[in-house]
Amino acid sequence: MRHLIRFLYVLFFVPQAIGDTVHYTMDIDIQPADHRLEARVRLKLPPTMPASLVFRLHAELEPVITGGQAILEHIDAGETGDSHVPTRSYRLKLGNGQREAEISYSGTIYHPIKNLADNYARRFDVSPGLIDTDGVFLAGSSYWYPVIQQERPVSFDMSISLPEKWHSVSQGRRADTHNTAAQRWTEQHPQNQIYLIAAPFTEYKGTAGTVDTLVFLRQPDQALADRYLGVTEHYLQMYEGLIGEYPYSKFALVENFWETGYGMPSFTLLGPRVIRLPFIPYTSYPHEIVHNWWGNGVYVDYANGNWSEGLTSYLADHLLKENRGEGADYRRAALQKYADFVDGNNDFPLTEFRGRHNSATEAVGYGKTMMVFHMLRRMLGDEQFTEGLRLLYADYRFRNAGWAEIARTFARVAGQPLDTFFSQWTTRTGGPRLQITEVSVDKTASGYRVTGLLHQTQSGRPYALSVPIALQSEGHEQAVWREVKLTQETSEFSLALHARPLRLAVDPAFDLFRRLHRQEVPPAISQAMGDKKVLVVLPSSAPERVLTAYRQLGKSWQGGRDSDVELIRDDELVTLPDDRTIWLFGWNNRFRKAMDKALEGYDYALADGGVTIDGQALDQSEHAVVAVARQSGDSEHALAWLASGNTAALPGLARKLPHYGKYSYLGFDGEAPDNILKGQWPTVSSPLTAEFTGSPATIVLPPRKPLAQMPGLTAAPE
Repeated sequence: MRHLIRFLYVLFFVPQAIGDTVHYTMDIDIQPADHRLEARVRLKLPPTMPASLVFRLHAELEPVITGGQAILEHIDAGETGDSHVPTRSYRLKLGNGQREAEISYSGTIYHPIKNLADNYARRFDVSPGLIDTDGVFLAGSSYWYPVIQQERPVSFDMSISLPEKWHSVSQGRRADTHNTAAQRWTEQHPQNQIYLIAAPFTEYKGTAGTVDTLVFLRQPDQALADRYLGVTEHYLQMYEGLIGEYPYSKFALVENFWETGYGMPSFTLLGPRVIRLPFIPYTSYPHEIVHNWWGNGVYVDYANGNWSEGLTSYLADHLLKENRGEGADYRRAALQKYADFVDGNNDFPLTEFRGRHNSATEAVGYGKTMMVFHMLRRMLGDEQFTEGLRLLYADYRFRNAGWAEIARTFARVAGQPLDTFFSQWTTRTGGPRLQITEVSVDKTASGYRVTGLLHQTQSGRPYALSVPIALQSEGHEQAVWREVKLTQETSEFSLALHARPLRLAVDPAFDLFRRLHRQEVPPAISQAMGDKKVLVVLPSSAPERVLTAYRQLGKSWQGGRDSDVELIRDDELVTLPDDRTIWLFGWNNRFRKAMDKALEGYDYALADGGVTIDGQALDQSEHAVVAVARQSGDSEHALAWLASGNTAALPGLARKLPHYGKYSYLGFDGEAPDNILKGQWPTVSSPLTAEFTGSPATIVLPPRKPLAQMPGLTAAPE
């Protein structure tokens, strides 16, 4: 569900400093039934800005000068803005010594919601701008106000006239007008765009210290509002202690009239279904709050890479998992997603990440960036890492920061240059791939010594690494950690122990960003979905109605993907190919035995009329099942099976499946369908481990203290 929540970014403005800010004084009249707005906007230019400027406005809005000594000239037509909104460009020339002009305009903005898809038709709805009886969504991408092309930050004082019982939301502070039909929002801090959201909301209010906490719902629901108000207060207080003072006067949860997951300065806009999922306040929601420090507090220098998504993920999603003792699992999942979706054809350095467009950009821009901050924390220690976060926020609040500024800030805290660290992780593609050889144990006078060779085998120049190694010893409940410097292709290591070593594991907590070996991670749905070549095998013996439903599911996977998905009936194949991922559809697929064989050794068994996985029976007449295994031999491709006794469940299953990427098997019930089983196959062996006894020994890693404690906020309902 984390990936449904997206930070809404638009590359119109690059906030620089308060002295460069263009101030907008706005009077806006919204007429939802006619999709119409009427506006009077006074622009006040900063002294550093030329008296002649170019702005864009939605093509349906006709501007005229209504105040100040200025000339307005339409310079071209038929343009398209960054969000495919029809726009027109105008040149505004102010008179000598003039710094202000008033522009009035009116017209309609109505761009119906469109459905887009990415990998495996994972769908999301978008609109660049909409005024309707259901609600209002206006952003910089709507060009509903004069968008100046000279990339200047903006501040505003906005008064809004609305129908009776409607409420508006924007950045900043709401002035008390005692009149819901005439509302006012002001924001003096530099912003990169201006939002206006409105609908017939029911409003709920709380406080977190000096910060107002607000909930705007389309249907009254006191219990839901109280849940969000409560966790918002806790999150704000916790993050203020970790990073610094919250940068805005409020934080609002706003229910949209279609499914979105947007994070704006001082509020988040979530869809009606997402907002009611019981686990969202304890999983995805804090991500939106943290964005007010990173992305909406310290601004991103997009020209040099978007770092805010990774840092926000680390301090929200990863921190929640860390508090549950699941930090290593979270990092493994991030590395697995990178392995499953990213290769040499679609990889890119972090300095080129702008935003998430598909699973590959997410794996790099979110996952790899998150791992970079984790490695930085491991290198500096929690105290210096936290000090660096606070200094970065204090120095660049409402200013731009890029990777260079981040590197300089943390170098100041560390008291040493960090150029090599940041250069290798932000300007290069790919990552290291580790290997161990010639591992042995010798008895010494004081105990034991473990020696061996540690390699990095990726193409290209070596990385400068500090590789964590865990050693489990006889008579000790927990393993001990050692660090091995690896700056060349190969390095020898020699590790002393008092007790007899039982097992060695290289980076078992997944603390390094690197290319995983397939044996390190269980077979997963993301592996089957991330392959560039996919064959869907349909069950020829199924009734025509069932076969048609499976075929429609397979065809839906052919849209919105970068990879090649081919559909074929099982009676058209003699053997399964081994050069691509295979999806077997149906309970009675001719090649089901290949799946059963691939899952030998796991907690999987055929049963009368179904299967049993992890002790839970799944009946073919009632349930849907998904399972993933590895193909035989050294194949990098997956073998997956999907079957449902209820074809009405297949569309919902297709929508939900991408959100379960880290799992090896799933069970569902009903038409929705509802998840009733999920899990991962155990990893049997790893090429980065070494055994020193005849019987297998388990590595028990010592628990780690999370970066910050989140009491009471980590028990997410299923």
